[in-house]
Amino acid sequence: MTTRNQVQTPLNENIIPMLGAWADRFTMTTEGKGKEQFDVMRRGVGLYSLLHSGTITQRHVEAAQSWARDVETGIMGAADPERRSTGQGTLEDMLIARSAAVTRCESVRRNLGRYAADLLVLLVLDGLPVSRIAKIYGRSRHNVAGAVSLLLDQLSDYYDTTPAPR
Repeated sequence: MTTRNQVQTPLNENIIPMLGAWADRFTMTTEGKGKEQFDVMRRGVGLYSLLHSGTITQRHVEAAQSWARDVETGIMGAADPERRSTGQGTLEDMLIARSAAVTRCESVRRNLGRYAADLLVLLVLDGLPVSRIAKIYGRSRHNVAGAVSLLLDQLSDYYDTTPAPR
């Protein structure tokens, strides 16, 4: 089959279960209030399990998502989703946003420590549950959950004092 034939073939969306490396990276969660609730797919199964158990609050999740967006924009080189969605911004604006994201990531690593940054990567980017992180570090699940809670407290304080990206 040629490329031209593939382009002209109608696409059918099939929802398939996430297998392999993607199986534990995403979770479904409900957003909104009242009749305006909707299901969304979120990264970080462990993060949302801590939210649903009441160990952390929505403020902590928002700080973790801000950190993840900074890592994706600054370190991994993704486009800034806020600028891309509005259609605004030039290449220079994107470079400024990327350098600001790198600065925030490095500041988090420098202020909270390498262990905290590694823990954030495992929890938020890799999407590992707390029990698996505890097994990696050879600690109990309760110790790791407490460390994550304290870390997310510090991270949310950091992002509350950091100016929002433009």
